[in-house]
Amino acid sequence: MFRKPKSLGRWDTYTGVITGQRIIFAQMTQQMMNDAVKQSRDQAKAEGKGFWGQWADQLRATFGYSQRYLSMQPDVIVAETPGNFYLNNDSIVEIKVKLKSLDRENTRNEFSVEFHSNAGKYEYHMDENSDSTDLLKKVYGDRVKMPFGYFSKTINIKL
Repeated sequence: MFRKPKSLGRWDTYTGVITGQRIIFAQMTQQMMNDAVKQSRDQAKAEGKGFWGQWADQLRATFGYSQRYLSMQPDVIVAETPGNFYLNNDSIVEIKVKLKSLDRENTRNEFSVEFHSNAGKYEYHMDENSDSTDLLKKVYGDRVKMPFGYFSKTINIKL
């Protein structure tokens, strides 16, 4: 999940869908999230679940929403909303990953991710998550520049 700051603490949220040819930035609109929550709540009610069961299903729907892209064709994903776009993998020159602290004690961090491509520079924020960075490294190899001390999924030495 990539987040792009807008204003006043608001974000646009994107799911990064990586294919063999491109990375698609699929924007998750508020309407999409509202529809997913409503559908999961209605289904939970139809199954006879109470308040807590409905609430749990709503949380699963929002957190797992991006999983639906696994079964969609790339062109369908790109066309889904006007905010969706893609970068061809061979146009990406470098991906810079920087560690940003979210508090004074440096106990909560996130990554700032810059995609440098022939089409320009795109900057996002994402959770400090080795699964995501490992996927980027697997697809883009040496073009991914990690912060000092981040080597692989199993060896992350944070200094």
